[in-house]
Amino acid sequence: MDEREELIRRRAYAIWEKEGRPDGQDKRHWEQASREMARGNGPDPMEETEGATGALDAPEAPASLGAEGTPDSNKA
Repeated sequence: MDEREELIRRRAYAIWEKEGRPDGQDKRHWEQASREMARGNGPDPMEETEGATGALDAPEAPASLGAEGTPDSNKA
């Protein structure tokens, strides 16, 4: 996993926590985090998550997203 993807993963996790950990929103959270990072105005992802839950690992990228953090073109 490259550094950019790690930052997006952590930011998506922070968004998920902030929204009350809703089920089924992983793709939306990932895309929101990716947009924030692309604009260069995303907050420090660790600022919102470090120690907040005691979780050891943030979730992986949604399976519906490709390696570049965009929806797979092969999936309908």
